[in-house]
Amino acid sequence: MTRSDRARISWHRNAEPRDPPGPMSPDADRLEPLGFPPPWPTRPWIYANVIASRNGIITWKRAGAHDDPVRAIAGGDFTRPGRLADLRLMRYLRACADAVSVGAQTLRDHPAFIGTHEDIGDGLGEALHRFRVRQGRRRAPLQVVYSESGRLDLDAAIFNTPDLTVIIVTTDPGACLLRSRGSEGKGITVLVAGEERVGPIGLIRSHERLADEFGVQYLDCEGGAVMLESFHGAGILDEIFVTVTDVHIEPSEHTAVKRVASFGAEGGRLIAEGRTAADAGYVFRRWRVNER
Repeated sequence: MTRSDRARISWHRNAEPRDPPGPMSPDADRLEPLGFPPPWPTRPWIYANVIASRNGIITWKRAGAHDDPVRAIAGGDFTRPGRLADLRLMRYLRACADAVSVGAQTLRDHPAFIGTHEDIGDGLGEALHRFRVRQGRRRAPLQVVYSESGRLDLDAAIFNTPDLTVIIVTTDPGACLLRSRGSEGKGITVLVAGEERVGPIGLIRSHERLADEFGVQYLDCEGGAVMLESFHGAGILDEIFVTVTDVHIEPSEHTAVKRVASFGAEGGRLIAEGRTAADAGYVFRRWRVNER
């Protein structure tokens, strides 16, 4: 059995029809096909993905540069078949999206972040690129960053990578700060979604603009926890992929601990569940939050 086979997620429970963006897998040896409902009439279909500990923790306030919640939740071993499968799922979800979005804190914690599908190795990035071409999508998804304050490092990689289109959703003061720091010269589009803060209505309207002005039909939100809570509170988080590891995180050892929402208790529907053949410690779940 090859390493790619061992890291392949088998969705033994899958209630989602394999509809557009495409019933065919980009790489049948490594990825089962995913399907999504059609986008909403006025906004994108929004999905997210997170990795959670066995006891449901997804992040906390970092104690320093060495304190990486994702690495800790993954058990510190990024070579595990389960973790490799999680990374491949993340890239696949990016490849299905017209836009990939993150909050400002996620970008601060991961300044090298770029929401593309091409850095996975083993030729999978090129397979995902061909998949996007077949779907009529641009090579790289739009990059969307949410920042009420506009206090972003415009020297970060996401703002300085050729051929990337970046959109920042912010407030009036945030827009002024970004423009004063040279956002226009970098080709960054600034969407104002509120006067002093981006509330639920502003969040909804900004995604209506993403659909209307930029043709975004499917948006993949990669966090962080604050953004997921905001999306969920505004009623625009349609579904979420949750990778659950076998690592227990002791909450008393951290501050500002965030947990994954209890989607089942809140009326969500578990539509898919899977594992890899070689790593029973990872469980992959897909929750539908909004129904068409």
